[in-house]
Amino acid sequence: MDIKEVNVSLSSGITGNHPWEYARAKVVMDILKKYSPQLNRKKYVLDIGCGDLFFLNQYCKKNPSTLPVAVDTAFTGEMLQSLSKQYQSINVSLYDQIDKVNLSGNQADIIFLMDVIEHINDDIDFLKELSKKSFVNDDTVFLITVPSFNNLYCSHDKWLGHYRRYNQKMLRDHSQKAGLKMLSSGYFFTTLILPRLIQKWLESARKKEKEVTGIGGWNGGKVISKAYEIFLLCDYYFFKVFKLLGINFPGLSTYAICKRQS
Repeated sequence: MDIKEVNVSLSSGITGNHPWEYARAKVVMDILKKYSPQLNRKKYVLDIGCGDLFFLNQYCKKNPSTLPVAVDTAFTGEMLQSLSKQYQSINVSLYDQIDKVNLSGNQADIIFLMDVIEHINDDIDFLKELSKKSFVNDDTVFLITVPSFNNLYCSHDKWLGHYRRYNQKMLRDHSQKAGLKMLSSGYFFTTLILPRLIQKWLESARKKEKEVTGIGGWNGGKVISKAYEIFLLCDYYFFKVFKLLGINFPGLSTYAICKRQS
């Protein structure tokens, strides 16, 4: 969850994460399966723009050999202390700046950039500079997710500080210009496009913008939340079959798996 949405959740007294986050975590881990390094040693995993550490914690549960490192420029000193205590079981190293990251001379095996680069004005330069860091080598796997399609840009994007949304070609082009080679790309959560189109239409019909809280305002209860998560996972696996057949349906999220060009 984005730190801005975390603050909404805390101010509302809401606990727990949105079912979209649970579903996305499982989708990302499934997408990564083919490219995740199979190592005899423990692997360093770096989550940039990690938010409340929800995803990284889920990943570590499934991959106990992980050495997790998390970075978010929105971290305050208080957040760093609180999250360190909350996630002490996974022994995560936390930083508020990428330049402070210290892997003790080791390389990052996987770098997660999940719904991050749309927040950055010059995303190409950001990726280019990241790929030059001392902890990145030619075997480092980048997994990038972003929101899809600029024509779906709405109040939620504006509130979160998104500069843009992407299609598959745009994400591929920006990654290549940054010196990354694309290994795989695609979309997920196809059925969420229609609700977003309806939201766009309703926003254009209103004279005043509706108050936005993002997924931090979710309070659907356990049963509804689980049903929503299952629905999204069914969406992913259903359209994954078409992707395997060479038919690429659009989705509300776009992903890319990359490595640094040699």
